[in-house]
Amino acid sequence: MNTQKSSLLKQKDTFVLNLRFNNRLLLILSVLITTMCTEEKQYPVGVDFDSKIVRLGEKGDNWCMTVGDDGALYTAQCDGRGWFNDDGTKKDFKNTQVWRITGGPDAASFHAEMINFPDYSRTGLTEIHGPIVPPDSATKFPSQNDKLLRDWNWYGYGIVSVDGNLYQFISHCGARRGWSWFDGTQLIWRPKGEANWKRWNGTDAHDRDRWLLNEGGNQLMFFNEPEHAFSFITVAQYGKDYQQNKDGYVYLYSPEGKKKAANLNMARVKKEDILDRNKWEYFTKINEKGEAEWIMGDISKRGVVHKFPEGWGFYSWSPSVVWNEKLGLFIMVTGGTQRPGTGDPVSPYPHAESGSLMFLYAEKPWGPWKQFYWKENWQVGEEINRLYLPQLAPKWISEDGKTMQLVFSDAANGHSTYYKWNMQKITLKMSGEE
Repeated sequence: MNTQKSSLLKQKDTFVLNLRFNNRLLLILSVLITTMCTEEKQYPVGVDFDSKIVRLGEKGDNWCMTVGDDGALYTAQCDGRGWFNDDGTKKDFKNTQVWRITGGPDAASFHAEMINFPDYSRTGLTEIHGPIVPPDSATKFPSQNDKLLRDWNWYGYGIVSVDGNLYQFISHCGARRGWSWFDGTQLIWRPKGEANWKRWNGTDAHDRDRWLLNEGGNQLMFFNEPEHAFSFITVAQYGKDYQQNKDGYVYLYSPEGKKKAANLNMARVKKEDILDRNKWEYFTKINEKGEAEWIMGDISKRGVVHKFPEGWGFYSWSPSVVWNEKLGLFIMVTGGTQRPGTGDPVSPYPHAESGSLMFLYAEKPWGPWKQFYWKENWQVGEEINRLYLPQLAPKWISEDGKTMQLVFSDAANGHSTYYKWNMQKITLKMSGEE
């Protein structure tokens, strides 16, 4: 009996030793795997710019982009004619228009075609000067109908394709405030498989009589919000037709109005609820766990998701955010239209000098955002440049995620010389690389 007991005790001791050894082995393996994964994760530390600039089209600017369900790139163009007709003649001038782009980023295969889009242009509209404001609504406006038509301008910024639907945010410049003072945003959308566009509230986006705040009430989704927040909006891009998004939310960004342009606001909404403003959630803060906190419906309680340098010119600055799936990171490019210290940040003309350029990355769409490139005086080799609104194409990303295409606008020589689609290949320099 004692012999049997002794044998059992020895087996127990052996088992305990083996268990301790295996636990230590598992602990060592866990540490090694964690270390290896940590070492393999790379982050951007800089940017290399290709010397070649691809300049395409006739005239236009801003160029916010998304990838549709057909794999084509869709871009919102402002103030121009976009691209020429096939016979080389010019198209009509549009204050905002959407184009479908196929082919590659090289000039040889690049092809842009104008798609059916509501006419929000302010020029050449003498035939509708009379009926644009119904007589019984005239007292709501500060001047005559033809004056209003010149004052109320519209510019397309954020655009996104989700589940085959194409959404376009169009910023509104208010009457008597000046052409660069945005006070609201219209949301229109083209349902999957259809050719025509609707407003967020169900009205026909091609019906020009509802441009202004006339019969039927306010047709803008955002109008005269606190500090004019969300008066122009851009959208985080998640690959083709938003398919790389996993949590079902559409993420949106907006500078906090003209007087607080250095502050970036943020919102999110379930993709099936994007047309219902009551279901929009506004970023308030990042909590101790590093997670974003949101409040639904109450825009007055919004917080600042990121603060940029004071003094950035407000007009036509907004972040371009692209999910880079290969790197597992969000890449942001942005820049103040007017550089800090170069003039009045709320000047009606912000292109006296070239703007600035900044790249940041984050692991979550709300950050925290980490800067990895900054150029206060952004140039591409010529002193005449007046560069602004840098955009990252959500298409044409290399297999390793390191090469992307930067698209930007240029107001050189009074919006004449390079006022078109300007594109430059960039390569992200990653940590751990020689």
